[in-house]
Amino acid sequence: MKGSIRQRSKGTWQLRYDAPPDGTGRRRFVSKTFKGNKKDAERALRELLATIENGGYVASDKETVAQFMVRWLETYAATNTTVRTLHGYRGYVERYINPTIGNIQLQSLTARHIQGLYADLLDRGLSSSTVAQLHRIFKQALSHAVRWGTLTRNSAAATTPPRQQRTTIGMWDIESINQFLDAAHDNRFRDVFQLAVLTGLRRSELTGLQWENVDLVTGNLRIVSTLQRITGYGLVKGQPKTAKSRRSVALAPDAINLMHGIRGRQIEQQLKYGELWLNTGYVFTQENGSPVSPDMISIAFCALVRKTGLPHLTFHGLRHAHATLALTAGINPKIVSERLGHSTIAVTMDVYSHVLPGLQKEAALAVERLLKRPASN
Repeated sequence: MKGSIRQRSKGTWQLRYDAPPDGTGRRRFVSKTFKGNKKDAERALRELLATIENGGYVASDKETVAQFMVRWLETYAATNTTVRTLHGYRGYVERYINPTIGNIQLQSLTARHIQGLYADLLDRGLSSSTVAQLHRIFKQALSHAVRWGTLTRNSAAATTPPRQQRTTIGMWDIESINQFLDAAHDNRFRDVFQLAVLTGLRRSELTGLQWENVDLVTGNLRIVSTLQRITGYGLVKGQPKTAKSRRSVALAPDAINLMHGIRGRQIEQQLKYGELWLNTGYVFTQENGSPVSPDMISIAFCALVRKTGLPHLTFHGLRHAHATLALTAGINPKIVSERLGHSTIAVTMDVYSHVLPGLQKEAALAVERLLKRPASN
């Protein structure tokens, strides 16, 4: 690579050098202004030429952060993530990145800009977990900018996301759970509510459950797909959340009887609708066989909670109820983790740490009882 220096005025120099070929293979000759003395200008030119030789050169580009994030969403994210994940990424970008630092040129973006953004979002009332998730998305996007040769370094990697604060999960006691299930007796989604408590399945796993993955003879169901409503796409069938979410869940007798009841009522609906019945294969359907929207379940759940006067709880709380009841009953946390489809047992231990102190005391007492010797006469 060749380069030269020419003085333009006092303290100002023009650095000229051969840049790597562009996308068409044509050779490029670049000029860059440098302010300082001649010795510093010569050093800057040497560094530029060394960077080009080492393959780390990035051409000057006026692309803004917002323009790059759109490009990243439309190229990488659109082809390497699920529709649900892409929708979530786009929401974070459009709500938090583009309106704040989106007009900054990407190559001028610094860790100070990003750290300032995090502080501002926290001041506006966003939770630390939301900001931490934004950090993960932004860091991932900028890592691709480095890989694609648009940036030489990832500024997000030099920032520190906020420490996530552990919050206590709202929970009902056994009496409240039974009170809710009694109140749900005439609710159209009573079976969904009951199966959620008995299995700990996620909402999208319940709506995505199909009969071909239910074995009432062995008492097992397999979680292999989900069903979610995504803005702009409607109901979308997808994959379980993680590899561990793709799992088999054992059913107790009450759950098996519940499933038999659901199947029987569905057959009655099928006979009622005749040729108009939509054979979608889903366990939970509307009267004509079409799949149920997860949002409808949550709306019905919240309305019933308000009607019964029970403490506020989201539908996801039924999943937590199953896990808490299992742990309180002394079930090994690893088994509970497998039933819930957590990525690791560490996730289970962290989420349900509020249950563990009581369990540890029970364990201590159990060991003590085993070690006690009979009193001698």
